Amino acid sequence: MAIQTAGEQKYYDFIEERARSLRTGMIIWISLLAAALIAVFNSPVIGAVLAVAGVLLAVLNVRNQRALGAKLSGIEDKADFFNQLIAPDAVEIPAFRLLVTREFVLSFRSDVFIYRLSDMDKVEVGLGRGGEKALFLTDRSGERHEIARSTGKEDPDFDRAYEAVREKLAPAQE
Repeated sequence: MAIQTAGEQKYYDFIEERARSLRTGMIIWISLLAAALIAVFNSPVIGAVLAVAGVLLAVLNVRNQRALGAKLSGIEDKADFFNQLIAPDAVEIPAFRLLVTREFVLSFRSDVFIYRLSDMDKVEVGLGRGGEKALFLTDRSGERHEIARSTGKEDPDFDRAYEAVREKLAPAQE
């Protein structure tokens, strides 16, 4: 997919780490298949083992690429979504890899998560041992989604993330 707008570029910059790991995985499975092709002439057993490993990695990689592409499938108006990413009222907190727009919260932890604020009931702060704080979005069914975690007691980025989500959540619930 060709990037056509600044909003699309912002989204792809946001998911760059995940996309890069998928590209690296693709290079690895292609290399394994190429090595299998070469090795099959020398040792059919080694060639077969490399081919099986390459095919398994290819299947996993393609599945993960589709899953990343499907992150946007739940968004009806993609043009509006991308415009919200570059809007002046969008809040980005790089310390938590968090992006808060008028209608969405994008969180990148182990993977990319896109939460629609109108589907959420409230924002909560959980306190752990040693002053650790976690920021959660709770959906209407009561399921909590962690979007940020801070290890320090005084963390202005955490407070900024909480305020941004709280401010955007109130109008989205109306």
